[in-house]
Amino acid sequence: MKQKRISKVYNSKIFWIIISLLCSFAMWAYITSPNAEDYQKTFKGVQVELAGQEKLMSSQSLSITEVDTQSVTVTLRGNRSILARLVASDIKAVIDVSNIKQPNDMTWAYELQYPEGVDSSEITIVSKSPETINFTVVKNATKTVSVKGSFEGEIDDACVAEEIVLEPSTLDITGPEDILADVDYAWVTFGKDKIDASYTEDVGFKLIDKNGNEVSTTGLEFSADIITATQPILKTKEVPLTVKLIAGGGVDEDDCTVTINPKTIEIAGDSRIIDKINSIELGTIDLASFQTSYSHTFPVTIDDGVQNINGIVEADVTVEIKGTHTKTFTTDNISCKNVTNGYTATIDTKSIEICLRSKDASSLNRIDADDISVVADLSDYGTTTGQIIATCTVYVSGIDGVGAVGDVRVSVTISKD
Repeated sequence: MKQKRISKVYNSKIFWIIISLLCSFAMWAYITSPNAEDYQKTFKGVQVELAGQEKLMSSQSLSITEVDTQSVTVTLRGNRSILARLVASDIKAVIDVSNIKQPNDMTWAYELQYPEGVDSSEITIVSKSPETINFTVVKNATKTVSVKGSFEGEIDDACVAEEIVLEPSTLDITGPEDILADVDYAWVTFGKDKIDASYTEDVGFKLIDKNGNEVSTTGLEFSADIITATQPILKTKEVPLTVKLIAGGGVDEDDCTVTINPKTIEIAGDSRIIDKINSIELGTIDLASFQTSYSHTFPVTIDDGVQNINGIVEADVTVEIKGTHTKTFTTDNISCKNVTNGYTATIDTKSIEICLRSKDASSLNRIDADDISVVADLSDYGTTTGQIIATCTVYVSGIDGVGAVGDVRVSVTISKD
C-alpha cells in the first residue's frame, strides 16, 4: 500500500512541476552567487578577421597575404550569465589594416569583438594564443586574362552549335603579384539540358593556372563578377538548288531537261529564317538565248544570316531542249519605236538573219519572210545621238508557238532634228 502511494506521487504532474521549479531556483542562485563573477571559459577556433582590406586595396593598392593563422584560442573571465551563453563563433579576433601605407611584413595584435548586447567592460581577457598575427602586405598589380568556357548541355540533332560567346571575353584582375602570376585564364561552364535554340546564362567563373588547377580568388578584385555565356544554335536544313527558266523562242520549262550539280546544299541559321527557305535559286536562264542546249556555272549565293554548311560555292547547270525544230530566215522588215520627240532614228542594218524555233515543224514551213518583223525599242536612249547597237524583239504574225532564238541586234543612228 505504501509503495502504491509513492508511485502515485512520482506519476503526479504537480510533483514534477515542483521539482522543476526547485532546479531552476538552484541554477539561478548559483549563477547570481558572488562566485559567478569569477567564471572562466576558454574559446577555441575564434576566427581572425582583417578589417579594412577593401579600403587598403582601393586607396593604397595594397593587399594582405600569408596570414599565419586563421583562428586563435582565448580564455575569458567574467559573469557566468554572460560567458555561459557565448560560443567561439560569436567572437572575432579583429585587426584593422585600412591605415597601412606601405608593403611590409607585419606582426600585429588583435582586438576581440563580441556580439551586440555584450558589454566588453564586463569581460577580462585571461590569455590569448597566439597573442599576435603575422601577415604580409604586398603591392597590388593588375592582370588581364581571357575568359574561356564550355557548354555542358546537349545539342539537338537537327541543329549545329557555333562557337560559344562570353561577355566580357577578358577580365582585369587586381591583387597581389604572386597570386596573379599563377592565373592563366578564367573558366566558366553553363547549361545542362538539350537545346534546339540559342541559350544564354549568367554564371560565375573560376581562375585556372597553367596546369589546370584552380586558383583561389581570395583578396582579388575583378572588372566583372558575372559572365554572360551564350551558346549560339543554328538550325540546319538541306535545300535544292534551282534555276528560273524564262519562256521564249517557242518553248517553256516543260520542254526542258535541267541538270544541276550538286542538286542540294545544306544551310544553317536562325530557325525563323531557315524555315522560310525551301530552295536556293542560282539564277535566270532565258530559253530564247540558245537553240538546243545551255551550260553554265553559277555561283551559289545565300542570304545574310544563313550559313553554307557544305562550303559549296558554285553549281554546274545544263539545260537541254527536246523535241523542237529550227529554221533560219532573212528579213529586212526592221523598224524602231519609242524614239524621243525631236530626234530621228535611222536603221543602218538593211537585213538580218533570224533563227525561229517551234515544237511543230509545219509551223515553221508556213512562215514567209514577210511574216517576220524586227523592232528596236529606243526608249532607254533618251537624247543620245550617234550610232548605237540596239537589242530587238522579233514578232511572227499569224503563227502561234514560234519564237526567235538568240540575241537579235541592229545598228541604228540617232540624230537630233
